[in-house]
Amino acid sequence: MNQDRRTLWKHLPTLANRQQTPQAALNSRLLELMHTSNVNKIAPQQLADAQQVLALREALLARGDAGSDADWGEITALQRGIIERHLAARAEFYGADQVLPFDDAATLAREGRDTFLIIKFMDEAPHIRATLASLLTQTRVDLGRVVIVAVDNNSTDGSDRIIQETVAEIASKARVIYVNQPVPGGGSAARYGTDRSMATLYRMCELDQNWQRLQTARLAVTDGDTVYHHEVVHALCELFDQEPGVDGVMPFLIYKLTAALRFFRGYRPLDENALAEIARTTIPVAVQTCLSNTDGQRSYPHTGRRRDGDAMLLQHVDGSTVRVPLDCTAPDGRRFGVLQDPDGALAFAFEDRYLVLHRAPVSGFDAALVCLENQGIGKDEQWKWHTAIGHDLFLLWMFQQGGVPEEIVAPDTSDALKMFRCWAFAIGGQHQLSRPGLKIVTGTDYQSGRVLQSVGCLTVLGTAGAWAETEVDRLAKMVRNFANEQSVFYGETRSRGLDRASGLYLHMTRIQGKVEQEIRDYPDHFFRDIAFPERVVFPLRWLLQNAICAYAADDAALRGQLEQQLFVPMFGAARFAALRAAVLHDTALAQLRPLPLDPKRDQAEELAEALIMDAYPEIMQFYARTVAACLDAHGVPQADYAWLFDGIEQGRNALKEARPRVDPAAVWQGSEFVIDQARGQVVQMHDKQAETV
Repeated sequence: MNQDRRTLWKHLPTLANRQQTPQAALNSRLLELMHTSNVNKIAPQQLADAQQVLALREALLARGDAGSDADWGEITALQRGIIERHLAARAEFYGADQVLPFDDAATLAREGRDTFLIIKFMDEAPHIRATLASLLTQTRVDLGRVVIVAVDNNSTDGSDRIIQETVAEIASKARVIYVNQPVPGGGSAARYGTDRSMATLYRMCELDQNWQRLQTARLAVTDGDTVYHHEVVHALCELFDQEPGVDGVMPFLIYKLTAALRFFRGYRPLDENALAEIARTTIPVAVQTCLSNTDGQRSYPHTGRRRDGDAMLLQHVDGSTVRVPLDCTAPDGRRFGVLQDPDGALAFAFEDRYLVLHRAPVSGFDAALVCLENQGIGKDEQWKWHTAIGHDLFLLWMFQQGGVPEEIVAPDTSDALKMFRCWAFAIGGQHQLSRPGLKIVTGTDYQSGRVLQSVGCLTVLGTAGAWAETEVDRLAKMVRNFANEQSVFYGETRSRGLDRASGLYLHMTRIQGKVEQEIRDYPDHFFRDIAFPERVVFPLRWLLQNAICAYAADDAALRGQLEQQLFVPMFGAARFAALRAAVLHDTALAQLRPLPLDPKRDQAEELAEALIMDAYPEIMQFYARTVAACLDAHGVPQADYAWLFDGIEQGRNALKEARPRVDPAAVWQGSEFVIDQARGQVVQMHDKQAETV
């Protein structure tokens, strides 16, 4: 890995926690929440041993070689003790079944399985097949090393049957283990899956005495409504293999753009299975390009597709062209042609330049680009587009092509295939955090990475080149709460990091359609004045906070790198010079530099807010340049998108006005929702117009 990456990682503020005492970590704002939670507490010895592992391992890695078995002996012994202590505590708290190894541990050891991917789900029938399929069909990774553990949390909608059907349908070297966890709550399912997987890895070590597996093996957790670019697992595993000092990685996450398009009146979703049935009436055009993942859209990019009479011409990135007759008609009247790859995967080339990949779980940009250039977005939906689509294109392109390094970010780790080394996951395990007045908290899935960070483990953001796409239920909930003056997403969107990341979470698949219909009818001035300003501040504040923490380091070369890669592109050279003098001056940085993690992040976020307050027009220019560059790169004619940026620099700066502070629980305690409290699931929503729109 390149030295710039390591230099940035070295200055992540979480690494300073290696110097604090275990008791200080246990007294932190995060771990104090465990005292009100139905989960076993972390023993101080776990944190002390973890810090010793980190110190010994860092000294070994500093030598510049891989180290011998003897070198790793003391480290492995400590890691083994951490896992043994964790499994014993779980068994005492939850019962022996919580840490029961899977039956085929011996077979898994012989097969060399060392990557466990846990899918926790409850009533995810609309999404679970795509999630599982996206993992079964990962490329550039040896799936013979992968175990997928599907943990059902008492689904009643046939999700369990879909799991079995998908496994039977898709040939894969990955092993799939299905279990049901009867204790309600997503956190329960995730804990059950991770604890049993950890116990299995431990049993594998007992069988073959390969205890270094505790360092090299990894566990990851995903929700059942998220799909993955076909190289995500490869990218995560490669990072672990190349960087022994990294203990946790979170994939780059965006919302599923084809799902976000449902918010728009003119979007016409396609039933891909219906298209496949129609395609049976024609002879597909045979191509050698893989059409079962986003390589198909990369190989036949949007820029190289054009209409040629009754056919579409698709130019391959290698310069060759294929002609696809438009001899099929979709139910909505659009004409399309059919391609087929050597494995039988189909793609549908539409007359409007949309290329639909039938088997690809990840949809990518294509639908959003085609919808825009074919006037599927109304002029009165400009700011809705920025809220639902432009925001995520901005983040993805800023890291993919804009030069902003992912290494700046010390991420929280959500359940989007967060991956940890086996030993590291055992430091605290999958958490169920609680807060007064909240029965169900997003801390069930959001905080494991923060527990690792509390002792100084290195947790990093994965590459934006291999991303995850999650469904839009959380986005819909956030937008609707804004419309109802309930400034609640997970927690308070304006609060500091921990409160923002530990609010009330309820499963809302059953009411998703009603929420989306309501949002489709919101007027665009609401998105202009409320939803987009609030939403775009959220990642800007987080990104700048992380960058400022690194910028405060006494490292002139690093400061120059951050200025070149982030600050000057975002603000412009002259404007940044002024901001440097007014906000990021030497006194402010010197005050920030020695602070412990929590106050350091808080103070850095205050400085980030000052930058946003002072230079919002420049930030919006940067946003517009980044999104326009993405659209240009994908061949969207400027005339079809230029109007999107009208007035962008004059948009409302959300930080200049206070939002109402609302207890997250209050959002869900009225008569508007019918909630199954035991399962944490909204089962019905009564009709109610948002009063503020």
